[in-house]
Amino acid sequence: MFSPSGSIVSLGLFFHLLHRVPHVVLLLGGLSGFGFSAEAEWQNSLKPAGTPARLPLPLVQDGKPAAGILCTENATANDKVAATELQKWIKEITGATLPIYFGGAPGRNIIIRSDSRLGEDGYWLRAKDAHVLLWGGTKRGLMNGVFALLEEEIGCRFYTKDSIRLPTTNTLVIAPVERRYIPQLKLRDPYYSSASDPAWSLRNRTSAPHAKVPEEQGGHVDYDGMFVHTAALIVPVDKYFSTNPEYFSQLKDGKRSADQLCATHPDVAKLAIAFVRSVLSQNTNTELVSVSKNDNTTECHCERCEKLRIEEGSDMANQLVLVNQVAEAIANEYPRATIDTLAYLETVKVPKTVRPRKNVAIRLCNAAAGSWDHPFTPAEQCDIAGHIAAWGAVHDRIYVWDYTVNFSHYLAPMPNLDVMAANIRFWARNHAEGVMLQGGYQGPAERDELKSWVAGKLLWDPSRDEKALTQDFTWGHYAAAAPALAEYESLLSQIRVDFADQMNSPGGGIRYPMEAPFFTKEFVARATEIFARAKRLSRNDASLLRRVERAELPILYLQCVRGPDFTGTNYAQAVAAFERIARREEVLCLKEGNSDFETSLAEFKKQIRGTASK
Repeated sequence: MFSPSGSIVSLGLFFHLLHRVPHVVLLLGGLSGFGFSAEAEWQNSLKPAGTPARLPLPLVQDGKPAAGILCTENATANDKVAATELQKWIKEITGATLPIYFGGAPGRNIIIRSDSRLGEDGYWLRAKDAHVLLWGGTKRGLMNGVFALLEEEIGCRFYTKDSIRLPTTNTLVIAPVERRYIPQLKLRDPYYSSASDPAWSLRNRTSAPHAKVPEEQGGHVDYDGMFVHTAALIVPVDKYFSTNPEYFSQLKDGKRSADQLCATHPDVAKLAIAFVRSVLSQNTNTELVSVSKNDNTTECHCERCEKLRIEEGSDMANQLVLVNQVAEAIANEYPRATIDTLAYLETVKVPKTVRPRKNVAIRLCNAAAGSWDHPFTPAEQCDIAGHIAAWGAVHDRIYVWDYTVNFSHYLAPMPNLDVMAANIRFWARNHAEGVMLQGGYQGPAERDELKSWVAGKLLWDPSRDEKALTQDFTWGHYAAAAPALAEYESLLSQIRVDFADQMNSPGGGIRYPMEAPFFTKEFVARATEIFARAKRLSRNDASLLRRVERAELPILYLQCVRGPDFTGTNYAQAVAAFERIARREEVLCLKEGNSDFETSLAEFKKQIRGTASK
């Protein structure tokens, strides 16, 4: 990139040009060729606060390398991979390939090195002696530092796996703001299918188990199949119930139920220890192994369990008897592994005296005491606030399971981005070590790409402003159509204001129906008009039009579910558009569970035929 005089641009001028000059920006992933009159609205929401380095480092000048990438002579595999990744993206931006050196190099360089003082994920970026130093932790730290430099300093964006926004220039100078950052949250999991691509996860610094970043790139949090509700895996019903019913819950009438285990039975502990050891021996990269109850509220009322539950005031005491035994058994052999268990429904309360071991994580679910009943209310204002405060007072390893989508209607319009952001900050203030946001994990869901990107940034740094992040995504991802998509965001925010009472405790809770009072005909008409304008703004660009149509799915879905009496004469048109876009985007599940797209679509079409016969 040249300044008007042809000299190397400064960092400040670089960002000025990034905002003002249309040819500066290249959008990859099939999106190109449209004008950037909307570009003035894009702002680098990730720009680091602080003073840039006094002496800038030219990386590329006039299309030729002006610096190198220097690794130590005994560079680790992480060092080499990070150096190669940085080299790749600098070439994408400038066309120039920076040389990679080991041990020593002429001139000025970006110097890359692993440093265990930065933990596994942290990084340290600074200028020193005319070089730029990039230190990183032992797993993802260096990669995190590379993408911090690319995103925060240079302005690159990786909004989705195929929406990549890069500045293009033949002269690139950096003057980084010095910063040392170690993320608080080890588990950073926007549990949406749109966040499951390993490359996207790596670039956006999430650590989700379902986004399987290869170990050579720093890896991901690994459950190795032991996610949650694992009791049935640990002690299989078909293997043990007929021969050893005492391993399972005793109901109040004395009968045994296969719904849950008897967590205090000594043989159950032996089976659990053997099972977990087997899992860990087969995958030494496993960080979290769940020893947790099945997904129901059955309790064991055998004499041991009943006595302990009454004494401790929580069924969690019984679970911890089992979990602590497993954790103690594997602690020395597998020091990196953590045993986690669910604080969920009847196990959500802290026992009076029983405490988790140090290598036990409590996975607190923001369920009945929070987002299940109040999906539009921040957790700080719900009963869950008391539970996390109580757990935080006795243990420092809390992993939060939050819920962020309508599980009966994955595509339902859901204006809860502000609540997601407020909750992440609240969990962090209460010493959470990990956060998972369970959203549309079975396929496309409402605003999933936007929510995944914004959530990823907040999980990395909870202090960020979700409004600035939303603007960043909207204007960067939707480009020429961004003014209309920004208006749609405002419309969603407005229904939170107009229907505050109804949304405080919506009927159905997080599974609110499409007949909810805040989904008015006026709302749908306004949203439909906005998306019609967004499609016109797409200027016949197929890739941009596809993004806009994907964003419109929730409005089309709402019309399909409500039927012709609500939607009117455009019902058949709405169903046809919904089918075309949903098939293209590979929608399989409209609600949690098995694939129901085809059966639901058949019902929508049946209503068209019924209308025609009247």
